[in-house]
Amino acid sequence: KKFIINIYRNDAKLFVDNSSEIIWSKEGTTQGGPESMGFYAVSAMPLSEKVNTPTQMPDEAYIKQVWYADDAAAGGKLEPLAGWWKSLQGNGPMFGYFPNAKKTWLITKPNFLEKARSMFPDVNITDEGHKYLGSYIGNEAGTSNFMEEKVNDWINDINDLAKIAKSEPQLVYAAYVYGTSKRWSFVSRTTPDVSKHLPRLEHHIKEVLLPAVIGRDFISDESRSIFGLPIKFGGLSVYNPTLFSDIEYECSIMATSQLVDSIFHQRSSFELDVEVQEEVMKKIREKKDGLYKSQLDSIKSEVNQSIIRTIELASEKGSSSWLTSLPLEQCGFRLNKQEFHDALCLRYDFKIKDAAKHCACGEPFSVEHCLTCKKGGYISLRHNSLRDLTAEMLSEVCVDVCIEPPLLPISGEVLPSGSNNSEGARLDVSARSVWMPLAKAFFDVRVFNPLAKSNKSKTIAAMYRAHEQEKKRTYNHRVIEVEHATFTPLVFSTSGGMGPEAAHLLKHLASRISVNRQENYSDVISFLRRRIRFDILKTSVISLRGHRGPSKSNSLKEIDFNRKVVY
Repeated sequence: KKFIINIYRNDAKLFVDNSSEIIWSKEGTTQGGPESMGFYAVSAMPLSEKVNTPTQMPDEAYIKQVWYADDAAAGGKLEPLAGWWKSLQGNGPMFGYFPNAKKTWLITKPNFLEKARSMFPDVNITDEGHKYLGSYIGNEAGTSNFMEEKVNDWINDINDLAKIAKSEPQLVYAAYVYGTSKRWSFVSRTTPDVSKHLPRLEHHIKEVLLPAVIGRDFISDESRSIFGLPIKFGGLSVYNPTLFSDIEYECSIMATSQLVDSIFHQRSSFELDVEVQEEVMKKIREKKDGLYKSQLDSIKSEVNQSIIRTIELASEKGSSSWLTSLPLEQCGFRLNKQEFHDALCLRYDFKIKDAAKHCACGEPFSVEHCLTCKKGGYISLRHNSLRDLTAEMLSEVCVDVCIEPPLLPISGEVLPSGSNNSEGARLDVSARSVWMPLAKAFFDVRVFNPLAKSNKSKTIAAMYRAHEQEKKRTYNHRVIEVEHATFTPLVFSTSGGMGPEAAHLLKHLASRISVNRQENYSDVISFLRRRIRFDILKTSVISLRGHRGPSKSNSLKEIDFNRKVVY
């Protein structure tokens, strides 16, 4: 109620492009307001029932009408359609609806054109077709003209995005995936056989937009195929419109079947069969996933093992969350143009642009070396960042959270071979009430490089398992026997994935945080995954270009701040 009052308490300002003039909106609904559809329904529902009252005419003579907000449309034979239009003009004003003949179009077959003109003298009439709710109804020639105009507009949008991408590629990527590309997705879902009209659009996506977003001069056909896969399959969700537009139409027909049936039979009310719809949506997902998997298999059959490995790492759960995140600076999700380009190079094992030929340690520069080189302290930076983030997340629902807690000394306890028996041993984080009330739990973080030579012969699952088992052999028995606590190894990869133990902890924390804050579990787990992913991503990107040279001799460590002037 308060929301409605705040929107309609005062007249709304309407601004005109390239003008300082303001137009005051004093009637109708406020554009974009979620309450608008309800307002329209209050008058449109009784009006639609009144103008479509059944008569004694045979069923095939009835017109089929459909309303979307204040847009009314009807189809049928000319005589009953003329009756419907006359009734709409006569009854509409009583319901606050004023049909405008100058904005109304009648689409008819060529052999009925003259008859239509005599029956509808005040209405625009065409035998070619016309736009309707963002799509087109008409013949092939009209559809081609409509699509030509649309593609020209979309190409202009792509060119504009490419210009912006030179300075803000992350923003452009998000705008394209969540905004611009939806324009032709909608047309693909509502207009049949549009794929043959889209090669020019695909050309500009590949040759203009992607090079600007990726930060490369040329996009190979191989890379384009990978980028055209969904993010969860290791791609960028920059779909090739010529390949996927027709399946969008097929799936749209399936998804709207219940609504179409209700419109066709002109039912006065519509109630969705949720179970049937869920089954339909499941089939749609399977249909699309089948197409994407077929595309992925085709790509894998044509590329080398190194690229296959890269795609598999990019397909890990959580590894792509940085791409599905809006670039919100307050959440730490914003990347500058170099960071975004370097992040894509890490994802697809591309050569780093403008990188040094050799590391400060003397080794040849490579992504693999930068992620494992100890010079400069970037391995510790990556580890400590995740350690601190883990402590921060635990602090939301746990007590006695401590960073680098010392372990109790060993005093006679017998531990298996391989256990850490050293005095002063520490783990990364400890906390109480993690798994059980007041019980203590210890955690130790490890971040490994899946592209390192030591990992190339292992499966992705085997890499996580090996690192978790190594941590457990070192600390598990000591924590259990001496501390009477639990130990959980938190293993992450520089590609953004995480081991089963870390995934289990994250789900547990998300569940408790969602209860404490009364927020949706899905929102909480999604945010936590994004925070972790951006921490790994940023510290990995920093290690690519971070300074590894010698420090200046006049460092602050050598300066005595207590110096005084002696007279």
